[in-house]
Amino acid sequence: MGSRRPDDTEIPAWFSDLRFKKADLHCHSVYSTFKYFRIANTRDSYNRPEEVYRLAKERGMDFVTLTDHDSIDGCLYLLNENPDLTDFFISEEVETWFPSTRQRIHVNVFDIDERQHREIQRLRENIYDLHAYLRQEGILASVNHMFQNYRMRNSPRQYFEEMLRMFDVFEVKNGAMASQHNRLIEDLMAVVREKRGAVSLVAGSDAHTLAPLARVYTVAEGETPREFLARVRTGECFVWGSEMGFRVLLTDVYRMVFRYYGSVLDWKNPDFTRGEKARHLAFAAMGAPFSAAGVPLAITSLNYLKRFPISSVKIDGTFIRDVASSESDAAIVSAVIGIARSLHLQVIAEGVETEEQLSFLRRRRCDAAQGYLFSRAITAEKLGRLLEERRSVSYMEPRIHV
Repeated sequence: MGSRRPDDTEIPAWFSDLRFKKADLHCHSVYSTFKYFRIANTRDSYNRPEEVYRLAKERGMDFVTLTDHDSIDGCLYLLNENPDLTDFFISEEVETWFPSTRQRIHVNVFDIDERQHREIQRLRENIYDLHAYLRQEGILASVNHMFQNYRMRNSPRQYFEEMLRMFDVFEVKNGAMASQHNRLIEDLMAVVREKRGAVSLVAGSDAHTLAPLARVYTVAEGETPREFLARVRTGECFVWGSEMGFRVLLTDVYRMVFRYYGSVLDWKNPDFTRGEKARHLAFAAMGAPFSAAGVPLAITSLNYLKRFPISSVKIDGTFIRDVASSESDAAIVSAVIGIARSLHLQVIAEGVETEEQLSFLRRRRCDAAQGYLFSRAITAEKLGRLLEERRSVSYMEPRIHV
């Protein structure tokens, strides 16, 4: 099963089918660590574990977990306070790196214990060591918001292929990300699934505040958490829900920050001077969108492309070169064209040199192409004559772009 996009008037059959269970596989609590922009003194989340559990159940989740950043303390706290919970399992969101490029990746690991957590934390500096351990232990892991932290430190093709080589489960709908980012990942995985069939697609709210919690989730059969996760592992699941939206998300974050720091506004509080209180609150407000909201700085140009006065997008020739033979390049180009068209942007492909490349772009309705297939570099005088000769010939799908 794959991804489903909900419609406000649509009530899917599985809502009343008791075989299908729901779980938000990506959410945070106050125990989630935040290692960046420490001067702001903000937390990565302001949710108490017991609040997350209660609200997730109220919103229809059959199983609950916490995926705090490099911490299972929130999970252990909840289980210590409620030792009889049978619908909760321990998870965490692990930050790991490619050793040669320091490219950062976030990976959710599910249904782990304290021993596995300690070893995961020891190995997470190197994604290859971490991956080997996860495979050895049979731990279910998913790659989160795959392009949020992408910094072009290795080629997109190499990065994408490495992810496909190591992981079988990918988060394709993240409630805190813009829909364009989610659609890119979903379209990429749809192409991969069509050719390989061996990927599982999951979803989670990535809730750092309570409002988006359980609004995006994964659906699968299973009477227990382990049965549910076994279905996820084999790809017998699908995703459901809608992104919260950047403005609503940011508003909710600030509301939570100011509520959390309410004691700072109490000028009778003797623990701080007035100046310290003002600075503390200012830094907290400034840091909120970078911490609690998880604002995707690295993918801004993709996520919020429609917010800027841009009329066209160019696809670099390095993607076009092997598009007829490389599965990953074909998936990336197809996804970029699809997203750009949905945003009503013109798509221009660079470096077109063969009829196979041109045919691929035509089938995907690329607007324009340029490259040696049409002409090598020429003088302005020759260009004028060339355009005059071809004026009566239609190249609109794609057309020559000079």
